[in-house]
Amino acid sequence: MITYYLLVPVLYFFSLLPSSVLYVMADGVAFCLRVVFRYRKQVVYTNLKKSFPEKSEDELQEIVRQSYRHLAYRVVENIKCVTISKEEIDKRVNAPNLQMLNNYYDKGRHVVLMVGHIAAWEFGGYKLSTNCKHWIFGIVSMVSNKRFNDLVQRTRGKMGMHLVPMQESKHFFKQELKQLSLGIFISDQSPSSPERAYWTNFLNQDTAFFTGGERYARQHNCVVVYPKIVQTKPGYYNAELILITENPNEEPENAITEKFVRILENHLKEHPADWLWSHKRWKHKRITT
Repeated sequence: MITYYLLVPVLYFFSLLPSSVLYVMADGVAFCLRVVFRYRKQVVYTNLKKSFPEKSEDELQEIVRQSYRHLAYRVVENIKCVTISKEEIDKRVNAPNLQMLNNYYDKGRHVVLMVGHIAAWEFGGYKLSTNCKHWIFGIVSMVSNKRFNDLVQRTRGKMGMHLVPMQESKHFFKQELKQLSLGIFISDQSPSSPERAYWTNFLNQDTAFFTGGERYARQHNCVVVYPKIVQTKPGYYNAELILITENPNEEPENAITEKFVRILENHLKEHPADWLWSHKRWKHKRITT
């Protein structure tokens, strides 16, 4: 409790700083994580080496350096989220074909967004919340400390997104949809139950993926879309919406997840530093019988 009351004023102070100042600070944070603390540096390097065996050592080291910058930007942006305004989100996130989602609303269609941990996914959620006609929800993990969890979830939902705790998602999915919804599924995390996951080759490695986005889309006949978020300059992003399918129940089993994987893979090949390479993505192995 004491930690919470000491830390929250600090978070609010930094969140009120101009974004330009925060991104300069982020470069310092990136240096400290990479050079001083060497935060998961072996994990980052090993993940990149296995994912891009064709790249030279100099290329890999540059991606390592830029990946820490990506991580630091996510840290300062999460702090900025405490007080960021709709006006700043609209200025920083350009989504040229966002009208696609509202067109599906007008056609009476539910939508599922299958998202990766690439670039400003938190900013992307705000952009959707303030510019889309759908009722928007996201599946979220809870923070163990209740007070910090309340702060995090209040920050995430402050622009209108409804937050569904992971442990309540099964019950939520069984409910009948009473209004046109847009569900955000972070689909590139390592599944906790690899035996129930979809396995495929991803970045040269046997990889398990959640199938929740696909199963939900089939259940409610949702249009499935991938948001390709690319940083155009520090703190500014372009979000292109890529259609995966309009007819989920006409797709073969696991085909929707497989399409998501290929789009994500191509995205990472174009922008290899813009992912959380410090995450132990390949800690599980496929169970064979």
